[in-house]
Amino acid sequence: MKNSKLLLTSALVGTVAMGAVANAETKISGSATYTYGFVNGTTLAGNTQGAGKEVQLDISNSSTLENGLGFSAGFSMEHDGGQASADFSEGNFMKFSSGNTSVMWNIDKAANLSRSATPRVSTSINTMMVGIGTSGSGVSGQSSATMAYDYAPGGQQQQSSWNLELAQQFDGGAAYLVYTPRVGDSGGVNDAAGNGSATGTATDFILQGNMGVDGLTVLAALSKTDAVSSATVDSEVQQLGLAYNFGKIAVGVTQATIDQSDSTEDTQREYGITYAVSDNLSVGLLHANTDNNGTGNEKINALQVGYNLGAVSVEAYAIAVENLNGVDSAAGQEKVGIRLGTKF
Repeated sequence: MKNSKLLLTSALVGTVAMGAVANAETKISGSATYTYGFVNGTTLAGNTQGAGKEVQLDISNSSTLENGLGFSAGFSMEHDGGQASADFSEGNFMKFSSGNTSVMWNIDKAANLSRSATPRVSTSINTMMVGIGTSGSGVSGQSSATMAYDYAPGGQQQQSSWNLELAQQFDGGAAYLVYTPRVGDSGGVNDAAGNGSATGTATDFILQGNMGVDGLTVLAALSKTDAVSSATVDSEVQQLGLAYNFGKIAVGVTQATIDQSDSTEDTQREYGITYAVSDNLSVGLLHANTDNNGTGNEKINALQVGYNLGAVSVEAYAIAVENLNGVDSAAGQEKVGIRLGTKF
Protein backbone atom coordinates (compact mmCIF):
# COMPACT_ATOMS: atom_id res chain seq x y z
CA MET A 1 0.00 0.00 0.00
CA LYS A 2 2.82 2.39 0.88
CA ASN A 3 4.47 1.66 -2.46
CA SER A 4 1.21 2.39 -4.29
CA LYS A 5 0.93 5.76 -2.54
CA LEU A 6 4.52 6.54 -3.40
CA LEU A 7 3.99 5.69 -7.07
CA LEU A 8 0.80 7.76 -7.17
CA THR A 9 2.54 10.74 -5.56
CA SER A 10 5.45 10.50 -7.99
CA ALA A 11 3.04 10.34 -10.90
CA LEU A 12 1.22 13.46 -9.69
CA VAL A 13 4.49 15.36 -9.28
CA GLY A 14 5.57 14.28 -12.76
CA THR A 15 2.26 15.41 -14.22
CA VAL A 16 2.53 18.85 -12.58
CA ALA A 17 6.09 19.28 -13.82
CA MET A 18 5.19 18.21 -17.35
CA GLY A 19 2.24 20.58 -17.36
CA ALA A 20 4.43 23.52 -16.38
CA VAL A 21 6.84 22.78 -19.19
CA ALA A 22 4.06 22.31 -21.74
CA ASN A 23 2.48 25.68 -20.92
CA ALA A 24 5.75 27.62 -21.20
CA GLU A 25 7.03 29.32 -24.35
CA THR A 26 10.71 28.56 -24.91
CA LYS A 27 12.97 30.87 -26.90
CA ILE A 28 16.52 30.35 -28.13
CA SER A 29 18.52 33.34 -29.32
CA GLY A 30 22.11 34.46 -29.33
CA SER A 31 24.78 36.80 -30.61
CA ALA A 32 28.28 36.77 -32.01
CA THR A 33 30.86 39.55 -32.06
CA TYR A 34 34.17 39.24 -33.92
CA THR A 35 36.83 41.89 -33.42
CA TYR A 36 40.29 42.96 -34.53
CA GLY A 37 42.41 45.52 -32.70
CA PHE A 38 45.73 47.36 -33.00
CA VAL A 39 47.41 48.61 -29.80
CA ASN A 40 50.13 51.26 -29.80
CA GLY A 41 51.92 50.59 -26.50
CA THR A 42 54.47 52.58 -24.57
CA THR A 43 57.35 50.95 -26.48
CA LEU A 44 57.84 49.42 -29.91
CA ALA A 45 57.89 45.99 -28.27
CA GLY A 46 54.57 46.81 -26.65
CA ASN A 47 52.78 47.30 -29.97
CA THR A 48 50.45 44.44 -30.79
CA GLN A 49 47.47 43.42 -32.88
CA GLY A 50 45.10 40.49 -32.94
CA ALA A 51 41.63 39.04 -33.19
CA GLY A 52 38.96 38.48 -30.54
CA LYS A 53 35.50 37.00 -30.22
CA GLU A 54 32.49 36.77 -27.96
CA VAL A 55 29.67 34.34 -28.73
CA GLN A 56 26.61 33.76 -26.56
CA LEU A 57 23.57 31.48 -26.63
CA ASP A 58 20.49 32.52 -24.63
CA ILE A 59 17.74 30.10 -23.58
CA SER A 60 14.58 31.31 -21.83
CA ASN A 61 10.93 30.51 -21.27
CA SER A 62 7.90 32.51 -20.22
CA SER A 63 4.45 31.62 -19.00
CA THR A 64 1.50 32.65 -16.85
CA LEU A 65 1.24 30.76 -13.57
CA GLU A 66 -1.97 29.24 -12.23
CA ASN A 67 -2.27 32.13 -9.75
CA GLY A 68 -2.09 34.70 -12.59
CA LEU A 69 1.50 35.86 -12.03
CA GLY A 70 3.75 36.26 -15.02
CA PHE A 71 6.82 34.04 -14.97
CA SER A 72 10.05 33.84 -16.97
CA ALA A 73 13.39 32.10 -16.50
CA GLY A 74 16.55 31.52 -18.44
CA PHE A 75 20.31 31.27 -18.68
CA SER A 76 23.11 31.95 -21.14
CA MET A 77 26.18 30.14 -22.39
CA GLU A 78 29.05 32.47 -23.29
CA HIS A 79 32.42 31.65 -24.82
CA ASP A 80 35.05 34.36 -25.26
CA GLY A 81 38.41 34.16 -26.97
CA GLY A 82 40.47 31.15 -26.01
CA GLN A 83 38.43 30.04 -23.00
CA ALA A 84 38.67 26.30 -22.36
CA SER A 85 34.90 25.98 -21.90
CA ALA A 86 31.70 28.00 -22.01
CA ASP A 87 30.66 30.16 -19.06
CA PHE A 88 27.25 29.08 -17.71
CA SER A 89 27.10 31.84 -15.04
CA GLU A 90 25.81 34.37 -17.55
CA GLY A 91 22.27 35.72 -17.15
CA ASN A 92 20.71 33.05 -14.91
CA PHE A 93 17.32 34.21 -13.60
CA MET A 94 13.82 33.40 -12.39
CA LYS A 95 11.39 36.31 -12.59
CA PHE A 96 7.86 36.78 -11.25
CA SER A 97 5.75 39.74 -12.33
CA SER A 98 2.40 41.36 -11.73
CA GLY A 99 1.51 44.33 -13.90
CA ASN A 100 4.43 46.78 -13.79
CA THR A 101 6.07 45.17 -10.75
CA SER A 102 8.54 42.29 -10.86
CA VAL A 103 10.82 40.32 -8.53
CA MET A 104 13.83 38.48 -9.92
CA TRP A 105 16.35 36.09 -8.34
CA ASN A 106 19.39 36.14 -10.60
CA ILE A 107 23.07 36.42 -11.34
CA ASP A 108 24.30 38.73 -14.12
CA LYS A 109 20.81 39.88 -15.07
CA ALA A 110 19.75 42.69 -12.71
CA ALA A 111 20.08 46.40 -13.33
CA ASN A 112 23.51 47.72 -12.38
CA LEU A 113 25.71 50.79 -12.50
CA SER A 114 27.17 49.94 -15.89
CA ARG A 115 24.14 51.83 -17.22
CA SER A 116 25.00 55.27 -18.57
CA ALA A 117 23.12 58.29 -19.81
CA THR A 118 26.07 59.17 -22.06
CA PRO A 119 25.18 58.46 -25.72
CA ARG A 120 27.52 56.07 -27.59
CA VAL A 121 27.62 54.74 -31.13
CA SER A 122 29.57 51.62 -30.23
CA THR A 123 30.74 49.80 -27.12
CA SER A 124 31.86 51.09 -23.70
CA ILE A 125 35.21 52.73 -22.99
CA ASN A 126 36.34 49.74 -20.91
CA THR A 127 35.72 47.34 -23.79
CA MET A 128 37.65 49.55 -26.22
CA MET A 129 40.50 49.73 -23.69
CA VAL A 130 41.00 45.95 -23.54
CA GLY A 131 44.67 45.25 -24.27
CA ILE A 132 45.91 48.63 -23.07
CA GLY A 133 47.87 48.37 -19.84
CA THR A 134 50.76 49.93 -17.99
CA SER A 135 53.23 47.85 -20.02
CA GLY A 136 51.37 48.20 -23.29
CA SER A 137 51.78 44.48 -23.91
CA GLY A 138 48.17 44.05 -24.97
CA VAL A 139 48.27 40.38 -23.99
CA SER A 140 45.76 40.23 -21.16
CA GLY A 141 42.34 41.78 -20.77
CA GLN A 142 41.84 45.21 -19.24
CA SER A 143 41.48 45.36 -15.46
CA SER A 144 40.77 48.10 -12.95
CA ALA A 145 44.40 47.86 -11.81
CA THR A 146 45.50 49.46 -15.08
CA MET A 147 42.68 51.94 -15.59
CA ALA A 148 41.23 54.65 -13.36
CA TYR A 149 37.98 55.05 -15.33
CA ASP A 150 35.39 52.46 -14.30
CA TYR A 151 32.35 51.91 -16.51
CA ALA A 152 30.65 49.93 -13.70
CA PRO A 153 31.47 51.89 -10.53
CA GLY A 154 30.76 50.08 -7.31
CA GLY A 155 32.07 46.70 -8.41
CA GLN A 156 28.95 45.63 -10.35
CA GLN A 157 28.11 42.94 -7.79
CA GLN A 158 25.13 41.78 -9.85
CA GLN A 159 27.41 40.26 -12.48
CA SER A 160 29.34 38.07 -10.05
CA SER A 161 26.91 37.36 -7.20
CA TRP A 162 23.38 36.02 -6.81
CA ASN A 163 21.02 38.88 -5.96
CA LEU A 164 17.37 39.86 -5.65
CA GLU A 165 15.96 42.63 -7.86
CA LEU A 166 12.68 44.46 -7.24
CA ALA A 167 11.68 46.49 -10.32
CA GLN A 168 8.85 48.98 -10.77
CA GLN A 169 7.98 50.32 -14.21
CA PHE A 170 6.10 53.63 -14.43
CA ASP A 171 5.19 56.20 -17.06
CA GLY A 172 8.49 57.76 -18.00
CA GLY A 173 10.92 55.22 -16.57
CA ALA A 174 11.71 52.49 -14.11
CA ALA A 175 13.10 52.11 -10.59
CA TYR A 176 15.21 49.16 -9.41
CA LEU A 177 16.18 48.02 -5.92
CA VAL A 178 18.85 45.31 -5.99
CA TYR A 179 20.05 43.46 -2.88
CA THR A 180 23.10 41.17 -2.89
CA PRO A 181 23.09 39.12 0.34
CA ARG A 182 26.63 37.79 -0.07
CA VAL A 183 29.08 39.60 -2.34
CA GLY A 184 31.14 37.11 -4.34
CA ASP A 185 28.65 34.25 -4.05
CA SER A 186 28.40 32.84 -7.57
CA GLY A 187 26.52 29.78 -6.31
CA GLY A 188 27.43 26.33 -5.05
CA VAL A 189 26.75 22.92 -6.55
CA ASN A 190 23.05 21.98 -6.31
CA ASP A 191 22.00 22.61 -2.68
CA ALA A 192 25.44 23.63 -1.43
CA ALA A 193 25.37 26.82 0.63
CA GLY A 194 27.02 29.13 -1.85
CA ASN A 195 30.70 29.54 -2.55
CA GLY A 196 33.48 32.08 -2.25
CA SER A 197 34.59 34.16 0.70
CA ALA A 198 32.06 36.35 2.50
CA THR A 199 32.76 40.02 1.77
CA GLY A 200 29.60 41.67 3.06
CA THR A 201 26.35 42.73 1.40
CA ALA A 202 25.51 45.24 -1.33
CA THR A 203 22.42 47.35 -2.05
CA ASP A 204 21.80 49.33 -5.24
CA PHE A 205 19.04 51.77 -6.14
CA ILE A 206 18.72 52.83 -9.78
CA LEU A 207 16.26 55.24 -11.39
CA GLN A 208 16.30 55.75 -15.16
CA GLY A 209 13.94 57.06 -17.82
CA ASN A 210 12.78 60.09 -19.78
CA MET A 211 10.52 61.27 -16.93
CA GLY A 212 7.76 61.93 -19.43
CA VAL A 213 9.86 64.18 -21.69
CA ASP A 214 10.55 62.87 -25.20
CA GLY A 215 14.27 62.82 -25.99
CA LEU A 216 15.37 63.17 -22.36
CA THR A 217 17.35 60.56 -20.43
CA VAL A 218 17.80 60.85 -16.66
CA LEU A 219 19.89 58.46 -14.58
CA ALA A 220 20.32 58.44 -10.79
CA ALA A 221 21.91 55.59 -8.85
CA LEU A 222 23.25 54.84 -5.41
CA SER A 223 25.30 51.74 -4.59
CA LYS A 224 26.54 50.75 -1.15
CA THR A 225 28.61 47.74 -0.11
CA ASP A 226 28.68 46.99 3.63
CA ALA A 227 31.88 45.59 5.03
CA VAL A 228 31.86 42.13 6.56
CA SER A 229 33.96 43.25 9.55
CA SER A 230 35.05 46.43 11.30
CA ALA A 231 38.51 45.96 9.80
CA THR A 232 37.14 46.65 6.30
CA VAL A 233 35.84 50.02 5.14
CA ASP A 234 32.41 50.31 3.48
CA SER A 235 32.25 51.62 -0.09
CA GLU A 236 29.64 53.83 -1.73
CA VAL A 237 28.93 55.18 -5.22
CA GLN A 238 26.68 58.04 -6.31
CA GLN A 239 25.92 58.21 -10.02
CA LEU A 240 24.08 60.94 -11.96
CA GLY A 241 23.51 61.23 -15.69
CA LEU A 242 21.63 63.50 -18.08
CA ALA A 243 21.25 63.36 -21.87
CA TYR A 244 19.02 64.78 -24.57
CA ASN A 245 18.31 63.63 -28.11
CA PHE A 246 17.67 66.51 -30.52
CA GLY A 247 16.86 64.20 -33.43
CA LYS A 248 20.06 63.56 -35.35
CA ILE A 249 22.23 64.82 -32.50
CA ALA A 250 22.37 63.43 -28.94
CA VAL A 251 24.52 64.82 -26.11
CA GLY A 252 24.95 63.72 -22.51
CA VAL A 253 27.14 63.31 -19.47
CA THR A 254 27.35 60.77 -16.64
CA GLN A 255 29.20 61.45 -13.39
CA ALA A 256 30.14 59.01 -10.64
CA THR A 257 31.61 59.74 -7.22
CA ILE A 258 33.22 56.59 -5.85
CA ASP A 259 34.10 56.23 -2.15
CA GLN A 260 36.51 53.30 -2.31
CA SER A 261 36.97 50.56 0.29
CA ASP A 262 40.52 51.87 0.86
CA SER A 263 39.09 55.22 2.10
CA THR A 264 40.01 57.06 -1.14
CA GLU A 265 37.55 58.90 -3.36
CA ASP A 266 37.53 59.04 -7.17
CA THR A 267 35.39 61.30 -9.34
CA GLN A 268 34.77 60.46 -12.99
CA ARG A 269 32.80 62.02 -15.82
CA GLU A 270 32.02 60.64 -19.24
CA TYR A 271 30.82 63.07 -21.93
CA GLY A 272 29.39 61.96 -25.26
CA ILE A 273 27.93 63.34 -28.47
CA THR A 274 26.57 61.35 -31.40
CA TYR A 275 25.37 62.34 -34.86
CA ALA A 276 23.16 60.27 -37.17
CA VAL A 277 24.59 60.91 -40.64
CA SER A 278 21.88 58.71 -42.17
CA ASP A 279 19.44 56.01 -41.09
CA ASN A 280 22.30 53.48 -41.13
CA LEU A 281 25.44 55.54 -40.37
CA SER A 282 26.29 57.25 -37.06
CA VAL A 283 29.43 58.84 -35.60
CA GLY A 284 30.24 59.76 -32.02
CA LEU A 285 32.84 61.30 -29.73
CA LEU A 286 33.53 60.31 -26.11
CA HIS A 287 35.64 61.93 -23.41
CA ALA A 288 36.22 60.51 -19.93
CA ASN A 289 38.03 62.29 -17.13
CA THR A 290 38.88 60.60 -13.83
CA ASP A 291 40.29 62.40 -10.79
CA ASN A 292 42.17 59.60 -9.05
CA ASN A 293 41.77 60.70 -5.41
CA GLY A 294 43.43 64.03 -6.18
CA THR A 295 46.74 62.36 -7.05
CA GLY A 296 46.36 62.18 -10.84
CA ASN A 297 43.98 62.84 -13.71
CA GLU A 298 43.35 60.13 -16.32
CA LYS A 299 42.00 61.40 -19.64
CA ILE A 300 40.44 59.24 -22.37
CA ASN A 301 39.24 60.33 -25.81
CA ALA A 302 37.50 58.11 -28.35
CA LEU A 303 35.98 58.32 -31.82
CA GLN A 304 33.30 55.80 -32.81
CA VAL A 305 31.66 55.03 -36.17
CA GLY A 306 28.77 52.61 -36.61
CA TYR A 307 27.08 51.26 -39.73
CA ASN A 308 23.98 49.08 -39.80
CA LEU A 309 23.87 46.49 -42.58
CA GLY A 310 20.71 44.85 -41.32
CA ALA A 311 21.80 41.40 -40.20
CA VAL A 312 25.32 42.68 -39.45
CA SER A 313 26.51 45.75 -37.56
CA VAL A 314 29.94 47.23 -38.32
CA GLU A 315 31.65 49.36 -35.69
CA ALA A 316 35.05 51.05 -35.82
CA TYR A 317 36.75 53.05 -33.09
CA ALA A 318 39.95 54.83 -32.10
CA ILE A 319 40.77 55.48 -28.45
CA ALA A 320 43.65 57.27 -26.70
CA VAL A 321 44.51 57.51 -23.00
CA GLU A 322 46.73 59.95 -21.11
CA ASN A 323 47.96 59.45 -17.54
CA LEU A 324 46.80 55.83 -17.43
CA ASN A 325 45.43 54.84 -14.01
CA GLY A 326 45.80 58.44 -12.85
CA VAL A 327 49.60 58.38 -13.04
CA ASP A 328 50.66 61.71 -14.54
CA SER A 329 54.02 60.32 -15.66
CA ALA A 330 52.49 57.37 -17.57
CA ALA A 331 53.13 57.37 -21.32
CA GLY A 332 50.14 57.79 -23.59
CA GLN A 333 48.71 54.76 -25.39
CA GLU A 334 46.31 54.32 -28.31
CA LYS A 335 44.22 51.61 -29.89
CA VAL A 336 42.06 51.24 -33.01
CA GLY A 337 39.63 48.43 -33.54
CA ILE A 338 36.78 47.07 -35.60
CA ARG A 339 33.77 45.03 -34.44
CA LEU A 340 31.42 42.87 -36.51
CA GLY A 341 28.27 41.80 -34.71
CA THR A 342 25.18 39.75 -35.48
CA LYS A 343 22.20 38.38 -33.57
CA PHE A 344 20.22 35.22 -34.15
